[in-house]
Amino acid sequence: MFGGMYVSGALTGMLRDYLDAERLAAPACRARLESWAPDSRLPLADWIALLEGIAAENPQPALGLAIGSHIAPRHAGVLGYIALSCDTLGEAMLRFERYDRLVYDGNPAAVSIHGENVNISWGIEHGMPGQLADETAIAAFTVIVRKLVNKDLAPTAVNFVNKAPADIQSYEDFFGCKVSFGGSLSFVTFPATFLMERIAHSDPGLRALLENQAESLLRALPSNDGFEKNLKESLLRSLHEGAPTLERISERMAMSPRTLQRRLAEKELNFQQLLDRTRAELARGYILQGHLTLSEIALLLGYSEQSAFNRAFKRWTGQTPRALRK
Repeated sequence: MFGGMYVSGALTGMLRDYLDAERLAAPACRARLESWAPDSRLPLADWIALLEGIAAENPQPALGLAIGSHIAPRHAGVLGYIALSCDTLGEAMLRFERYDRLVYDGNPAAVSIHGENVNISWGIEHGMPGQLADETAIAAFTVIVRKLVNKDLAPTAVNFVNKAPADIQSYEDFFGCKVSFGGSLSFVTFPATFLMERIAHSDPGLRALLENQAESLLRALPSNDGFEKNLKESLLRSLHEGAPTLERISERMAMSPRTLQRRLAEKELNFQQLLDRTRAELARGYILQGHLTLSEIALLLGYSEQSAFNRAFKRWTGQTPRALRK
């Protein structure tokens, strides 16, 4: 079910720290943890099995919150050290979005600003890992944010795609905000003012070195899925030739529109959402590079008018292309 999805082996350190803190012998769990090196990549199915093994040793409600609270920057590998070397939380967030595959190579994270809030979301394009895995991940993300700035920052909202548990009070106590369940996105929402929070141990020289390493690691990662890689490449080529349609993409991929729709449905992918995400990723890169005018970017993304691109970009990110460029 989770073929092609991985987590960083460095995260096993968080599980060891949890077992140590709880004074759990858990010999079977510890033996499995020792089989994964910090620089390895765990298949997501194995990561879920490790979490379920801990749950069998120490069953309790909201277990993922307890496990995630033991996260430390070192458990995120090079990305954790990059975050520590940034000047502000906003800079760390940009690196998180860029390099999140080094820690969790599954449903991609998206960082966007909506009015006075910044939203970090994860979809279900590649499947739903389940409540234990999700709550561990989102708890760990929230705790890392707090540790980076050494403040007990509270989100304004948190959502899990899974069904609501019988008691959600422990979730709201942990995050310090209203927690909801259901929908197609897991997300954490913070006030945008948090992006200006200073990180205590900033080191620009170290950051440049670590980012070079992260870029090398990112390039070395295999594609998650041949079908999705082919689909994305077809999308990219079609964008430069005008408005991409499902029919045009299916022709490029040498399959019928019906077959393409079926393959997308099998992976719980939505063609329009995938197209929007691809356009948003490209648009952000083009805008920040600064070499192209906004009208040129609109054409490259398959829009006949800049105004249509402006409206779409604001829908994706909560801000206009011009505001991002400034």
